[in-house]
Amino acid sequence: MFYIKKLIQTLGIFLISTLIMVFLITLFYYFDIFSNTIYNIFKFIIPSLTLLISTILFGKQAEKKGWLEGLKIGGIVILLFLTLSSLVNGGDFSLRMMIYYIILLLISAVGGMIGINRKKD
Repeated sequence: MFYIKKLIQTLGIFLISTLIMVFLITLFYYFDIFSNTIYNIFKFIIPSLTLLISTILFGKQAEKKGWLEGLKIGGIVILLFLTLSSLVNGGDFSLRMMIYYIILLLISAVGGMIGINRKKD
């Protein structure tokens, strides 16, 4: 039960921080503070950075195999993203999206490894 609670808490941190940052970046883009290029760069950086931070926090609480714990979080996030994109885009799936999801999985695995190595015994 404790594990599921920490998993949901980590996903909540990821979703809330991602939504807040995406809202701010979209607001800046709407008022022409950011250009289209900068907006597209932030659309990649924000989920990657928040996923990395979330998996580092989750990895600190793991007992062993931080990479696996990071992959679990990354897999759940990717399933969430796939579900949302299939609802919005009608199931369009491209090579570009697949590469993006693989990068997110790798980032989450690295975050889990960093988290477990920074764990205080």
